[in-house]
Amino acid sequence: MAQGKNRGVLKELLHLPMSYFLMAAFAAFGLALGIYRLVVGLGPTTNLSDAYPWGLWILYDVFFIPFSAGAFMISAVTHIYDKEEYHVIARPVVLAGFLGYLFVVLVLLMDLGRWHRFYNVLVPWYWNPHSFMFEVSMCVTVYTGILVMEIAPSILERLNWEKPLRFLRIATVVIAGAGIVLSSLHQSSVGSLFLLMRHKLHALWWTPQLPLFFFTSAAFSGLSMAIFVAVVSFKAFGKRLKLDLLSDLAKIVFIMLGLYLALKVTDLAINGELSLMFSEGWLSFLFAAEMLLGVIAPMFIFGNREMRQSNSGLFQGSGLVLLGLGLNRVNVALLGLQAPAGADYFPHWIEMVISLAAIVAGVLIFGLAARFLPIFQDAEEVEAERSPSDSRSKEKGWSQLPQPGTVDTT
Repeated sequence: MAQGKNRGVLKELLHLPMSYFLMAAFAAFGLALGIYRLVVGLGPTTNLSDAYPWGLWILYDVFFIPFSAGAFMISAVTHIYDKEEYHVIARPVVLAGFLGYLFVVLVLLMDLGRWHRFYNVLVPWYWNPHSFMFEVSMCVTVYTGILVMEIAPSILERLNWEKPLRFLRIATVVIAGAGIVLSSLHQSSVGSLFLLMRHKLHALWWTPQLPLFFFTSAAFSGLSMAIFVAVVSFKAFGKRLKLDLLSDLAKIVFIMLGLYLALKVTDLAINGELSLMFSEGWLSFLFAAEMLLGVIAPMFIFGNREMRQSNSGLFQGSGLVLLGLGLNRVNVALLGLQAPAGADYFPHWIEMVISLAAIVAGVLIFGLAARFLPIFQDAEEVEAERSPSDSRSKEKGWSQLPQPGTVDTT
């Protein structure tokens, strides 16, 4: 029986679309460059320096940490607020969140000068509990482990390992609660890192409220990521999805965007810095682009009932929120910082390829998981899974693979 299953999996692998093999080749090239960087050091493989110790890889990390916040936001909606209907989209969103965090950790390893001592963060006598960097490092590490437990049921179902599966289902609320706490802590602490840069970060972005802004932006960006992943992945793999679920999330994003916009404007007004939005040249342009594209435009889309109940509206609105998040993190972590005298920075081609390869590898793994694991479920399957008396999960086998089709968006 096992040999038959293995032959079925091998057959499926051999018949994957060519795009999978191209992504695998590029990811392998990025892995080879990553190993080369670890062997020869930062000097030959990056354009980082004492003047610019933070570059593209830090931008990658500070973007994908809030991008991956969809996992803890969906966990909060499904388990804490007990909205069972969202279990339908929970698995693909949590998988995307896990991959985001996994590659944040791997890319962060690329950025460490003494990468071979990475384990020090787990050794108590090296801890500095007064450091926000320590808090972020610990929370990201532990939360990645939490996400492993959250995606484990998909693997265990495929393997028909009932005992550990029952344990994880019993502990679901506890696991989700721990993940929500850990993710909430480090989302704000990432912003706290930049509090130390008051005299380097431009006043359009520096504020004592940076931790609040980072957490708030992570919250609505996490929900937008959930919408984006659901729309794209369900359509790509031909699965049915009721758009009213995503429409309700879009309504929440609309409210949170409005709150974020009000907080930003109020903060500038209280500090007497509203005029900076128009007087700082290209920095004012960057700030305007961030707010117009990432906040105001998606508010118009998600504030319109017809648009937030359509595939295109959900895709455009969530995509713009994520674009705005990217602009904000680039502005805070690089462009809004005062350049050291006589120094400049542009990423080395190896930095760019490794970063892009990490994204491609994440898309590749998501695609493979969607084909070989029960990531997408209909509402009836979710209800059966949550019912202790139902035994249909035992009947699932390797042959039940999602097939391409057309998505029903009615």
